[in-house]
Amino acid sequence: MTEHPRGVARRLVAVTRGGDLDPTARTGALDVLAGPDHRDRLAAVLHELVVATADMMLCRAESTGPDKAFVLDLRDDAGEVVDVDTLDPPVRALVRALLAQLNGRPDDVQTQLDLAMLDDPRFDPVDVLVLALLWTVGSIEWCEQHDAPTPGWLV
Repeated sequence: MTEHPRGVARRLVAVTRGGDLDPTARTGALDVLAGPDHRDRLAAVLHELVVATADMMLCRAESTGPDKAFVLDLRDDAGEVVDVDTLDPPVRALVRALLAQLNGRPDDVQTQLDLAMLDDPRFDPVDVLVLALLWTVGSIEWCEQHDAPTPGWLV
């Protein structure tokens, strides 16, 4: 990858916030998906997004420490609880990568991102990228509304 993953992540966040992200487009901001090493580049960008999202989510926590564990309350569009084990494997791995980052387990983050990027024709890596972008943008918006810091490289 010629551009640093943070630079790609920053461009993708800017496009997402501008409302111009078309998850079916494979050009422009989503050129991270092009080329023979696209899964490696995408995994690097996803890693940056997961770390940034976790950092911003930690701003919401009242306290952190070794005796604290973070969990996610996953809900569908109707507000119903979603069991992580029912998610498609790449999405499940992305959720677990975020949880690993929140809980200070960087080795597990990489393991889960590797699982999210497994080459499987049943799943489109764009879906994982879009979900990570939505989480990151949602976290940025929360931070802006609550005067909480965002990663300086991201905005």
